[in-house]
Amino acid sequence: MTMRELTYQVGFNTPAFLGNAEQQAQWRTPPFKALLRQWWRVVKAPSAGYDHHKLLQLENALFGSAGDDPGGGRSKVQLRLSSWEPGNLARVDNGKPVTHPEVKATPGANVYLGYGPIGGAVARSAIDPKASPLTLKLRLPTEFEPEIRSAVQLAHWFGTVGSRSRNGFGAVHFEGDGLLPAKDLKAETLAAQGVLLATNSCLRREWPHAIGMDKASTPTIWRLLKPEDNKLDGFGRWEDVMLMLAQIKIAVRTAEFFKFQGGGPAGHDKPQPRHLLSYPSGGSHSVNGWGKDGRMANQVRFKVHRRLDGKFMALIVHLPCALPDKMVRAVKGAIPDQEGVWSEVHRLLDAQRSNGLIRLARAN
Repeated sequence: MTMRELTYQVGFNTPAFLGNAEQQAQWRTPPFKALLRQWWRVVKAPSAGYDHHKLLQLENALFGSAGDDPGGGRSKVQLRLSSWEPGNLARVDNGKPVTHPEVKATPGANVYLGYGPIGGAVARSAIDPKASPLTLKLRLPTEFEPEIRSAVQLAHWFGTVGSRSRNGFGAVHFEGDGLLPAKDLKAETLAAQGVLLATNSCLRREWPHAIGMDKASTPTIWRLLKPEDNKLDGFGRWEDVMLMLAQIKIAVRTAEFFKFQGGGPAGHDKPQPRHLLSYPSGGSHSVNGWGKDGRMANQVRFKVHRRLDGKFMALIVHLPCALPDKMVRAVKGAIPDQEGVWSEVHRLLDAQRSNGLIRLARAN
C-alpha cells in the first residue's frame, strides 16, 4: 500500500476551548481527527448515495472504529501534531455588550456566543489565537488523498473545534499546499466537489451531509466584512467580528417570525418555529416531550477567518438537516414547516447586507 504524507500549519483565529481530562485547554489530536471526519462525510456522502449505513461502513474502514462495527479496525489515516502543549490564555474577556430585546441584562458578545467557557461560574482557559501555529501531519494511503484534501479544504473554509465552536470559537486556520483562502471560496468550487444540495432535499435526512442551496440554486453561505466608507473591509480584531456575529444572531432569533407565543413553567405543548433553530431555547420555553435536557445543535455555523493583511472576516454556512424523527414523535401536534423556517432564516440573513453580510453568488 503506497502511503502519502500531507503537512499543514495549524493555528486558530479565535480562542479555542479544547479540553483535556482536567478541562484545561490543550492542543490535542482527537479534535482535529473528528473535524476531518466531519467534513469527509460531506465530501463522501454523494458517492454513498446519502445512505448513512453505507457511509458509516466507509468511514469505519478509513478512520477505524472500536468494537465490532462493520468494516472497523485500525485507522488508515494517522494524525500527528508537533506538540500537545497547553493553551496559554487564562480566560477570554466577556466582550462588548450587546442588546438582547428578551433579556434585561446586556451580555458581552463573547459571553452570548460562548456562554459556559466564558462568563460561567468557572473561567475556562483557551488556546490563544495569537499562539504560534503547530505542524499537523496526515499519513494516509495515496488512493484516499483526493477526498482527504477536499475534506481539509472544507475544514479550512468552515471548520471549528471545541466548546461553542458552532458560534465561531475554535476557528481553525490551516496553511498548506493547495489550500484556497476564504476570499477564493466560490460556488463553482463547491459544486465541483459535489457538496451542494437543495435545502428541501437536505431536510429529508437527520444528519448534516451537504451545504444547502435555496430554490434559486444559491448556496446557503454568507461572507461577513466590515462596512466602512461605502465599501467592505476586514475587521481589525477577532473580537469585532464576534460582536457583529452576535448582533446578527440576536436579530435573527428575535425577529417577529421567531417570537415565542406563551411558555413559562408549563412549557409548550408543541414546538414553535424558534425551537427548530436549536434546543433548548431557554428555561421558560421547553417543549413538553423534549424536556429541559433535550439537545439539538444549531445547523447554522460561524467561522472567523484571518486574512493575509491581518484583518478578519467571517463565513456563515448552513448545513440543513431534518428534525430527528425521535423528537418529532415525542410531541403532540404538528411540527412547524421546516423548509419555511429555514427559508425565513435565509431571508433574515440576506437582510443583514447593510451590516456587511453578503450572500455567496450562485454558480454560473
